[in-house]
Amino acid sequence: MFNYRTVYDAANRTWYGPTVKPMYNPDASLGQLMFETLGRTPDRVIQQDMDTGRSMTYAEFQTKLIRFAQNLISIGVRKGDMVALANANSENLAPLACALLTIGAPFNPLAPGFNEDDMAHMLHTTTPKLVFCDADNYDVVRKALQRVVTDGEQVTPIYVFECSRSDVKHAEDLLKETGQEKTFIPPYLGDSHKTMAVILCSSGTSGAHKGVQLTHSACVELTILYRFSIIPSIYFSFSAIYWTTGFTSMLSAFFNGGIRVITRKPFNEDQFFEAIEKYRATAIFTPPAYANTVLAHPRTKTIDFSSVQSWVVGGSPIPEQLRDRIDELLAPTGGRSVNAFGSSEIGGVALDLIKRKPGAVGPLMPNVTVRIVDDDGQRLGVGEEGELLTKAVEEFGGYYGNEQASRDAIDADGFFRTGDIGYMDEEGFLHLIDRKKDIFKYRNFHVSPSDLEAIILRIDGVQDVCVVGVPDADGATDLPAAAIVRHQGAVLDASQVRAIVDEQVSDFKRLRGGVHFIEELPKTDSGKVLRRKVTKMIAHMNQLAQRAAAAGRL
Repeated sequence: MFNYRTVYDAANRTWYGPTVKPMYNPDASLGQLMFETLGRTPDRVIQQDMDTGRSMTYAEFQTKLIRFAQNLISIGVRKGDMVALANANSENLAPLACALLTIGAPFNPLAPGFNEDDMAHMLHTTTPKLVFCDADNYDVVRKALQRVVTDGEQVTPIYVFECSRSDVKHAEDLLKETGQEKTFIPPYLGDSHKTMAVILCSSGTSGAHKGVQLTHSACVELTILYRFSIIPSIYFSFSAIYWTTGFTSMLSAFFNGGIRVITRKPFNEDQFFEAIEKYRATAIFTPPAYANTVLAHPRTKTIDFSSVQSWVVGGSPIPEQLRDRIDELLAPTGGRSVNAFGSSEIGGVALDLIKRKPGAVGPLMPNVTVRIVDDDGQRLGVGEEGELLTKAVEEFGGYYGNEQASRDAIDADGFFRTGDIGYMDEEGFLHLIDRKKDIFKYRNFHVSPSDLEAIILRIDGVQDVCVVGVPDADGATDLPAAAIVRHQGAVLDASQVRAIVDEQVSDFKRLRGGVHFIEELPKTDSGKVLRRKVTKMIAHMNQLAQRAAAAGRL
């Protein structure tokens, strides 16, 4: 495919991934590229809906895309107008998203499971002209929108997918025939290196959700590894387009000819097995936590995994023993696990597509440049641990509406500060050691300790608190946990804290790692909480609790 080797410039202490030119014109607008693909083979399948059993051909996709585009224009949507998509992967979501890309209306995908606070935060950030959601999160979206509307302003219109209610606008109404479908030509939107395509959510390095701006050319760069294949690969993941993996999966079908298998449902083992057994998925993606759950399921021993060529695992650190179990499962029929690391801001950074090396993520991806620096910003060499800085061929687009955060995120040479601690070895493989910031991930969702701490500190009887992520029993994901110092005489217990927190946060922020009461938090002389010590304390207390519970069952 290409010389997949990282090159190290010792004089400048900089690592370079292989240089690869895109097969598609990065100066073109995405709509032009998508139409080129859709016009090739009208009868080829591009999408398979697991929930309904319906498939969609290139011709059907193109017709829906055109109708969405023409009807959106007819209701006043223009180039540059922002649209929010708080949707699961339903049948008509991808044609809508691609229609928005085609007419130059950037969209911000939101997690369909966001609670009202998270939803309101991003809606306030992007101030969309239209919002699309699903029937099951309509009320959350409506209330969130009402919170961000100032006095005298009209509430942003909401269009709902697959909804039987009569008191809402239906997204499917924007699929009505126009009579002008055959006259539609995807427009050139201008400089694709400057024209915004999408705003992906990211927790960045400070904990709050931010909107990462990606241009049309940056989106093309996300597909740099893909080559169009006569025999289609079949891709499956549970990722909504809120995730970079979900958004990239949607785009990839146009650049590699693959079939995207979708579901509206959140992760569940039975549907994972169905994607493999019934739809014969050839490439799958899961976070480590999902992979661990699947491998623990008894059906894993009876399912035919022979179609799976690659099981990509990413989004959080991957235990080597987890990869060993995946490789043992897939190796007999030529499949393997793949470790991937990247960010919404830069895209893919490293993956071990060619060779797995224990403890390493992999060599750098094409067109990626990396530096490792110490706390003073001085560049480090081979084997030296420091903060990972990354740079792609397309410049970091910045955070939407947040100039300060955008400036803080890059150094003087335009490198993005990832907040991850790691090193590059003598083979040019990236190793990740720790996270510089305090943010951690639960099942691929970013969790900001400060958000949870602010809620807990408002509870009567709480004097001080530290929230950290502690590994679950299998080391596959981090669980939110709280160490609390009570006011003297307070009678607060763990169940009360959990109940109060659960009412105010999205599901992924719940305190699954435990609530523990301690005399005082370990701190530095300057008063900063030593989070690593807190993490060890909670992990130890959880182990003691588990042993006590096990002894009680004997």
